[in-house]
Amino acid sequence: MTIVVVQTRPEHIPQLVIHQQVCFPHLHPDDHFDAENFANHLRLFPEGQHVALDGDRVVGQSSTFRISGEKVFHHHTFEEIVDHGNFGNHDPAGEWLYGADMSVHPDYRGRGISRMLYDARKALIRRLGLKGMVAGGMLPGYAAYRDQMTVEEYVDAVVAGRLTDPTLTPQLRNGFTVRGIIYNHIRDSNMPHAALIVWEP
Repeated sequence: MTIVVVQTRPEHIPQLVIHQQVCFPHLHPDDHFDAENFANHLRLFPEGQHVALDGDRVVGQSSTFRISGEKVFHHHTFEEIVDHGNFGNHDPAGEWLYGADMSVHPDYRGRGISRMLYDARKALIRRLGLKGMVAGGMLPGYAAYRDQMTVEEYVDAVVAGRLTDPTLTPQLRNGFTVRGIIYNHIRDSNMPHAALIVWEP
C-alpha cells in the first residue's frame, strides 16, 4: 500500500500516543507526548503537524512549531523547549521551525518515510518564508562508543562519514548541518546529549 503524508487530524491522536511509546522505548515516560499534548499542537500550529499513513494506520509522524532564533540558539533541554510537550514556546511570528519530534514505526523504517516527512517540513518553511529548521538531533548510536570517545568526537566522526548514526546520519543526508552539542538535552537512558542541527533553504 502507498504511504502518504498528510496534516495530522484529531482522529490520529490515539494512534500517535501509542506510536510514541513504540518508537522511543528508552525515553523517559514524562517526555512522551500524550493525547493532551497532541491536541495542543493541533490547536496552536495545525499546519506544522504531519503523519505518514499506510491506509488508516499511522506509521510516521512529525511535530513542529515556530520559534525565534533568540530562544532556539541558546542552550535548552528538550523539556524546556517543548514546554513539557505543550508547545507553549510556539511563536506565530517565529522565524525558525523547531523540529520537536519525528519518528517512523520500526516496521516501516528504511522506506524513505522520514525523507517524506522532512520534505513536508521543508515545503512548509518555504511557504511561510521562514529562515529554516532547527532541532536537537538525538544520538542513539553513541551508546556503543561512549567508552571509546567523547560525544564531540563521535559527532565529528559521523559528520565526516567515518561512523553512521541511526538518527544523525539521515538528518545530514537531508541537508542538515551540525552547529554544536546540546548537553543533557533529553532524559534518555542511552544518550542524554543531542546535536544542534540546522537546515536552511
